[in-house]
Amino acid sequence: MASSDERFEGLSALSDAAFQIVESVESSSADLYVIVTHYDADGLAAASIIARSLMKIERSFAIRVVDQLDEETLASLPRGDYYIFVDLGSSAVEAIADRGLLPASVIDHHEPLRSSEVVNEGLRELNPHIFGLNGGKDVSASGLAYLVSKGMNTVDREAAYLAMVGAIGDRQESSQGFVGLNKLIAQEAIERGWVRKFMGLRLYGIPRQPLVKSLMYTVDPLLPSLTYDEAASQHFLESIGIALKRSDGSLTTYKDLSADEVSKLATALIKHLLMKGFSPQSANALFGLIYEFLYEPEDSSLRYAHEFAQTLNACGRLRKHGVGLAIGLGSRGKILNQAEAISLEYRRRLAQYLSLLRSDPSHMRTLNNVQVMDMRNVVDERVLGAIASIAISSYMCDLSKPLISVTHSAKGKVKISARMHETLSKRGINLGAIIKMAAEQVGGSGGGHESAAGAVIPSESLESFVKIVDLLVGRALKTGARF
Repeated sequence: MASSDERFEGLSALSDAAFQIVESVESSSADLYVIVTHYDADGLAAASIIARSLMKIERSFAIRVVDQLDEETLASLPRGDYYIFVDLGSSAVEAIADRGLLPASVIDHHEPLRSSEVVNEGLRELNPHIFGLNGGKDVSASGLAYLVSKGMNTVDREAAYLAMVGAIGDRQESSQGFVGLNKLIAQEAIERGWVRKFMGLRLYGIPRQPLVKSLMYTVDPLLPSLTYDEAASQHFLESIGIALKRSDGSLTTYKDLSADEVSKLATALIKHLLMKGFSPQSANALFGLIYEFLYEPEDSSLRYAHEFAQTLNACGRLRKHGVGLAIGLGSRGKILNQAEAISLEYRRRLAQYLSLLRSDPSHMRTLNNVQVMDMRNVVDERVLGAIASIAISSYMCDLSKPLISVTHSAKGKVKISARMHETLSKRGINLGAIIKMAAEQVGGSGGGHESAAGAVIPSESLESFVKIVDLLVGRALKTGARF
């Protein structure tokens, strides 16, 4: 881990690189900017920040949302005069240059293929890893986009909201809050009076939704026997002495609870999880900082950062990214109603998949150093990563071993989403590097962060891939040598 002085220098250098991108974008005479982004919450938030900035300087743009940057995807991109890749691109800088998709800027927080060497003078890259920062914790793509927006003097409260939402969507915020550049962005938003933070239970829709709905729709972590069971959720609250309705007949919300009732609810939820076989540590996921966006309406699902992030995530993973981008660009009303419906459907599916995972052990198998979650013919490839992340954060699997989850992808391939508890990175495991190495050995491609990575490989190479990952993880655990 870098010292505080080194981190400060890294942030300063990162800001300088962001300003180089600003100069490149603003000095361009491009008629059309093509923004290429990933489909998850961070990608949609980052693309929205960049698009909003281009709108403010009166530039035309098009947005393309993709699953990954492979040769086929690069070949299919619309013709433009300037390309901006966000939340992806650092693993494909050479391919971007070789295809002549220039001038271009890459704004990405995943581990790059290179250090600081210039691939092409027409390509600028903004990546925290190049400057000694951790793209898995210190800043997400939306935080980098926020830096670029600041350089263009287009930062506003919406950009701050989106930057925080992207970081939360990428699970860069712990129960203790943000670190690195993410922390600075949040602090700035709070100091400007845009955001308020407080400690509380991280249930769905708290504090605006009725408590029954909060229990019913909480899937991260999963609340077994409560999630998507309204009668059970009602009985749970009544059994601990919390009234379902207020004296005026309206449904009880978290805001209505006394301090004693909040304590009762928290204690009862912990006991419930323990009785269902969850680890005591899983309760940590229920508590943490809640960020309130003060310029969103009080009754809006976008008022609270985690729910905002879940809304964008749902839109992207259910292939409704147009709705997510519209939200990021400021649309509300009917568009927000659509987004909320998509979010509820996404939660329903997550609950279904997670319940299946808990009830059917055949989906899990354990090797010497890794565990495999096989969700082929069950989970869409865009949802796989979310299932794997929740399985780790909810202690639904062995945290002493990385989790390699798999499902079908297109054209005879399989999608890999690998996750591990952050404590394993201290033992020498860099999951992004291992997944990248293993994928390339079997004719696929992959990469990511220390604790979260992904790949696409040929279906027939799955077992070989898993064995290679198992071997590399074992070697890292034995020697402590980082890959």
